[in-house]
Amino acid sequence: MASSLRVEESLKNHNILIEPWRGNPGPRQLRGAPGFRWTVSYEADGRCFAQGYEDTHTDARAAAEAFLVEKGVNLNWQGEASSTVSVIRPPIRRRA
Repeated sequence: MASSLRVEESLKNHNILIEPWRGNPGPRQLRGAPGFRWTVSYEADGRCFAQGYEDTHTDARAAAEAFLVEKGVNLNWQGEASSTVSVIRPPIRRRA
């Protein structure tokens, strides 16, 4: 039981999408200021979604991450290295 809980805790349960955004059209079809739209999805009693807008890509990423942290999402989802995986390197050839 404990091993299945540990695996579940180490799985990623959120997504972050940052995309350039030309701004929303106003009442006269004029576009607003360009910026970046962030979209997040996460698991919390089902799949939840949220969106926001920021002026820069960096601000959008920070806002998306802050939103997820506020909702209790673990952004450091990657678990420890597996004990069953090993890195295989080719042998080093020495010139004669």
